Amino acid sequence: MINKIQLPQPVEEHFHATNTDDPAAFLSIFAEDAVVFDAGKEYHGKTAIKEWSDHDYFEVGLRLEIINVVQNAKQIVVTAKSDGNYDKTGLPDPLYLDFHFTVEGDKITRLHNVLSSNSRAIPLPQPIAAYYHASDIFDGDLLANCFAEDAILVDNGEEFHGPEVISKFIVKANRDAAGWTEITNCAEKNDETVVTATISGNFKGSPIPLDFRFTLNNGKIKALNIVVSGV
Repeated sequence: MINKIQLPQPVEEHFHATNTDDPAAFLSIFAEDAVVFDAGKEYHGKTAIKEWSDHDYFEVGLRLEIINVVQNAKQIVVTAKSDGNYDKTGLPDPLYLDFHFTVEGDKITRLHNVLSSNSRAIPLPQPIAAYYHASDIFDGDLLANCFAEDAILVDNGEEFHGPEVISKFIVKANRDAAGWTEITNCAEKNDETVVTATISGNFKGSPIPLDFRFTLNNGKIKALNIVVSGV
């Protein structure tokens, strides 16, 4: 079920223009100095964004079905099921993408598209949803903001203390592993929120199911323990 969040007009228009093959309306929703991050590439300004969208959206008849919407202080993240006449070799089927929008006024200033870690639209507490969104796009500042000042992360027996230290470790680990996350479950257990996810990437044992054991306090992550699922 789609979260009942009212989309800002330019975000709504992004999907409407895509699905109705309207490149002019699509381009009009971006600020002159907007930046798009997609498939490991950056597109700065409306000229570059037009070339990108013409090729990656309109020439392949991209169609996007909104599945879920999550909003945090910085971004609106829309999960959508994708289809079209693009090369699907090596891609998940069906393909779910997360569209991370930053909007100022009536324009999109930043858009970052990535494979969705929560394609099943599993309801997550807001700080945990923000954690996965920030991890997906390697946003260290947004990630650090998810954690309390005295937060602790335990991963593979190592401890990391404080938002900045934790954020740097997670971003580096995800980049090094070229990791991709698929969330499969979320449950409350013994005052913890336990998110189970399958992690794939360039590391030995991939893919591997992990339990992310979150302790929350006052809207922040106070503790996170990452262990192999079922252990």
